[in-house]
Amino acid sequence: MKYQIKTILSDGIAIGNIKMKNFNKSNLIVENEEESFLNALTKSLAQIDKMIVDNQELSDYLIALKLMISDQTLKKDILDLIYKGSKAYEAIDIAIDKHINELNSSTSIYLKERVADLNDIKERILNNLGENKINDFDKSYIICVSELNPTDLIFYKKDILAIVAKKGGYTSHSAILARSWGIPYIISDIDFNDGENIIIDTFKNLIIKEPNQKQIYDYKLEIAKKNSFKNIAIDHDGYEFLANVSSNIDLKNVINYGFDGIGLYRTELIFMNSDKPLSFNEQYKIYSEAVNKLREKPITFRTFDVGDDKKLKYLNTDKKGIDNYINNKELFITQIKALCKANDGNLKIMFPMIKRASEFNFLKEWVISIAKEDNYLIPKIGMMLETKEALDYILEFKDVDFISIGTNDLTKEIYHINREDALDLYDNYIKDLLTKLKNIVDFCKENNIYLSVCGELAAIPKAAIKFYEIGIKNLSVSPAMIKTLNLIYTDYKNEEKN
Repeated sequence: MKYQIKTILSDGIAIGNIKMKNFNKSNLIVENEEESFLNALTKSLAQIDKMIVDNQELSDYLIALKLMISDQTLKKDILDLIYKGSKAYEAIDIAIDKHINELNSSTSIYLKERVADLNDIKERILNNLGENKINDFDKSYIICVSELNPTDLIFYKKDILAIVAKKGGYTSHSAILARSWGIPYIISDIDFNDGENIIIDTFKNLIIKEPNQKQIYDYKLEIAKKNSFKNIAIDHDGYEFLANVSSNIDLKNVINYGFDGIGLYRTELIFMNSDKPLSFNEQYKIYSEAVNKLREKPITFRTFDVGDDKKLKYLNTDKKGIDNYINNKELFITQIKALCKANDGNLKIMFPMIKRASEFNFLKEWVISIAKEDNYLIPKIGMMLETKEALDYILEFKDVDFISIGTNDLTKEIYHINREDALDLYDNYIKDLLTKLKNIVDFCKENNIYLSVCGELAAIPKAAIKFYEIGIKNLSVSPAMIKTLNLIYTDYKNEEKN
């Protein structure tokens, strides 16, 4: 049976059996509360030490967790509660939750991030208390949890094929690590059973429960083909492999995997991590760090794309589009100033949900005037092509420096297809879509406008090869999809030879 994925935190495909991770305090068997707690502390610290040895790149983060577990005040608070008659698990809960409540009342993003760390160490200590068998996993499984703690992922990463959780965030430590290691991570409300066989395919927004033999065979074949490539770009002369990212943390793989640059940097996710507008200096620090890390490779920042499914508490937004910038002038101007200051000649600014050239030209002139005020270098300025109106009036857009085709919203608007159905109904619309996009290719070629695709179809081999065939040579995908780009390019070149 097929189900749709609620939220995707890390892309990928996985086939395996579900392993439930449900912590149950009633399973705790404790003879001596104090001794059991102290032993749990010792065991937790030993596990963190092992993680540090095995994950040197995460040593700073893990050492911070170790210091939290070793905190003498926290230890004293727990022991005092035990001496007063509390069970060890109750004392751990009460003492750590007290600290969590104090941090939750803070407006500091940094301190609020420590809440997740405290929850992580609390569960680790509880897991090691008594004879709870919560960590007794089989090898190679799809872990199913309420919410995944980073140290669980770090500790068992070699055995985890994919992650299914009830809740979690795109910028959480677990999600960042999952993307870094190429482990699919999804949020789903579907109920699973321990040992149940499933397939997860984030590119088709799909979960298959108890797949048949043909489905298993087809997916194993697809995974094997991708795994025949290493996590580094093959030679792709004349074509560009670009990455879609949401934070500077994603840039490590962009560089290590040999991408040619960033085709889409989703700046709105930076804003969504804050309960107040980011200042000029806060934004400049993020943008300049990204530019410096890319080492003179091009990087395209999309101006904050909010409205519809993406809301900012401090902005009054409804639909995506130009009105969000006109109605929130201060935030738009601050973002553009920070971007322009960070521009080293390789930074691009891209506007989403443009409908007519008059909208684009208005925003372009606005950006130019902002840059000139402080004598900043004017960046290349382009647009996402993701509306039917822009497609219909493409001949108007001769002043655009570059165009990135956003297939997600474009197919939805043209064919009235929900994002999750776009692949299932692929055969119904792809011929017509390619005809329309060929007009875009011809227009861009005639007017010397750089063209790419950054929507989800760019990571689907059968669609991406069609893009190559009509002349779209630049694809922008999740960094984890470097093997997929290698496969797409190789298959296309083999087709050309034949």
